[in-house]
This record gives sequence, C-alpha cells and structure tokens, in this order.
Amino acid sequence: MSLSGSTSEDKSRVNDIGLMNNDVQGPEPTAENPAGVFPEVGSQPAAPGSMPGSGAPDHHGDIRGVFGNPQVFNDTFGHLSSAFTDAINKIKDESGSGIGSVGKILIHKLETMRDEVDGWRMGKGLPEVEQAGGERNEDVDRAEGDGGGLYAD
Repeated sequence: MSLSGSTSEDKSRVNDIGLMNNDVQGPEPTAENPAGVFPEVGSQPAAPGSMPGSGAPDHHGDIRGVFGNPQVFNDTFGHLSSAFTDAINKIKDESGSGIGSVGKILIHKLETMRDEVDGWRMGKGLPEVEQAGGERNEDVDRAEGDGGGLYAD
C-alpha cells in the first residue's frame, strides 16, 4: 500500500468500491432546480417557518413573530416597558403630598399597559388574534421592495 496518495491502489482494498455507483440519478428538473441536482427537492414546499425562505411561521397571536430580528423586538418592547415604569415612578415622585383618585387610576392604567407589554415579551399572544384562530402565513401581507430587515423571510 502506498502512502503517497497514488490512485493506482486496488479500490477493493481501500473500500472505495462501495462508494462508486453509476446508477445515481438526481431529481427531475424543475424551475427551482433546472439541472436536477442534489439535494433532492420534493413537490411539497417546506412548512412555513421551518427553514429560511419558507415564509413566516404560523405565530398565532404571539407578536414576537412580527419582528424578523429578535433583538429589535427585545430592544423595542424593553424600551416601551421601561417607559411605562418611568412614567409610573414620575407620577409617584411628583405626588409628594399624596396621590388622588386621578393619579391612582392613571398609575393603574400605566401598570396594566406595562404588564401587557411584558406579557408580549414573554410570548403571551394578542387575545383578539387568538380568538380569531391565530394568524396564519397566508394572512400576511407581503412586503414590497427589499422585503425588510436583516432576518426577513
């Protein structure tokens, strides 16, 4: 046996004969794969959201699916939640002599809105969308032009 990488070795000795097959055929040519090369493509499309380019997944009422980039989602709604907290704290700080009924109701409304935003950040869906059966891929209006941000489908 030669260690020089010579191709004159007997194929059965190095077990390459098992890799040789002259009957290999690729898939039929299609518009997406005109040469009919591997990997094989089936006639059934991939499930939405299962791989890049397969479209948006069915994200029901979960608003995290609205954003293609999860970091943009986290930044946007993190700032929104913090803004509600800042507003609540400023109302409490400015009410040194006490908080009246208007202030209490306003704080309660701001806390409710902040809790709703925090629920979205944790994956809680929009009740209106969930009651309608969720958002499906076919319900999405497609973007025109470049198709959106870095992680766009």
